[in-house]
Amino acid sequence: MNRLALLALFVLPIGCAVSAADQTADEADELSRIYSEPKVSDVHFNGGCGIVTNPPQQDCSYGFALDFTKSYIDLKSSVSTSTNNGTKTVTITLKTWSTSNVHSHVVPQEQTDDLGMLNAKVGETYTVKVVDQANKTLWSGKVATLFHM
Repeated sequence: MNRLALLALFVLPIGCAVSAADQTADEADELSRIYSEPKVSDVHFNGGCGIVTNPPQQDCSYGFALDFTKSYIDLKSSVSTSTNNGTKTVTITLKTWSTSNVHSHVVPQEQTDDLGMLNAKVGETYTVKVVDQANKTLWSGKVATLFHM
């Protein structure tokens, strides 16, 4: 048997096995998440711009914004929110995770997620709490919603 035929006998089955392993890994992703605690530096309210030029000369976003830094740059993140207008409270759940124990050594930068109005009322002050997946408080404070100028 020539070398090429012999090599094909070993390479082809391995290629098929990798494909099946990738499919299994995708299905187990939710169960294999390893959570990491992000650092939350601030939650604030962006007031918009009023008159927007084309192109905009400044950030014209309107609503709540979350400033945070992941522990590692390659982590995935998700944000969910809950607003209670009766008690004037907003709870933001921030999850950062990976399915790997090996991470890039690139230093992560702070990022800002624009969250919008979150069904909050304009002109009110809300008690805001940011929690992780285990409901541990990462940040808390008061945030006033602004009238759009």
